[in-house]
Amino acid sequence: MGREHFLDKDAIIDRQGNIGFVFTNQNPPGYVFGYTKYIYTGRGLWRGYERVLKYYGVHNLIDSPQKFSVEPCYGVEFPVISLSQVRKRLYPEEGFRKILSNERKVDLAPLFSLLDKIPNIRLGITGSYLVGIEHANSDVDMVIYGCKDAYDFLSTFQGGSPDKEWVAETVRNYSLEIEEVKSLYDVRTRGIYRGMKYSFLFVDDKPHPYCRDVCFPVREVTIQGEIQGDCRSLFYPAVAELYSRDYYEIVSWEGIYSMALFKGGLARVRGLEMNCSGRRVILVGDRRVKGSIRIL
Repeated sequence: MGREHFLDKDAIIDRQGNIGFVFTNQNPPGYVFGYTKYIYTGRGLWRGYERVLKYYGVHNLIDSPQKFSVEPCYGVEFPVISLSQVRKRLYPEEGFRKILSNERKVDLAPLFSLLDKIPNIRLGITGSYLVGIEHANSDVDMVIYGCKDAYDFLSTFQGGSPDKEWVAETVRNYSLEIEEVKSLYDVRTRGIYRGMKYSFLFVDDKPHPYCRDVCFPVREVTIQGEIQGDCRSLFYPAVAELYSRDYYEIVSWEGIYSMALFKGGLARVRGLEMNCSGRRVILVGDRRVKGSIRIL
């Protein structure tokens, strides 16, 4: 049985056969915040599907063919998928169960070996393996649910070999210095094990109420201070606290900064300051101000 509510990393197949993914637990009535990633052309590497979102990052998402909606509570545009267009929902937990039970007939011996190195936690699988369009070199994207399991995983798993291609791609994609990207990289959440590229993604296991804050932009800011993160930094969007001369909340829609926010420490944060129901929030990953987090 599927869940009643949508969570981050759930997959959607629409009435045209396009494949998309939900990216937050906070979804309004009538549609979800989600993006289209694959469309079927018959020529694509993913069993005839091609990627329309070729690279991650807010700036790439904005430039890809998506349906956007202006959200009145936040005053910004989000990519959305209308519920009336949903033909099928796929859940990471169910997808992982089918692989474990061999219903999918997928040979993932390296994954099963990798799972022996992590604690007994709630897991799912997302990306191309969830929707059944993976190819021989597809990454295996695993999902970990909830704070406790996230902490147990990070305190136990040591990781495989570094994924140097991810570092190089991130340098090009975000126009960052290589040492800056290396400071953001953590082999526990992305790496290579027995020739298999893996990633571990974290999802809050609870839905969030829509529009609990009303936000409006104030100004672009660059602030240096001490970041304190917790498990909320691992979820999407990542949330952490910044202590400078004033107190701020950081909300990052750029996934590359999640582990840096979780680990915390001295950093320089650039983004769009927002007033959210009286709270001072620095938004990283906005259309108007791209933003960045540099560990010092």
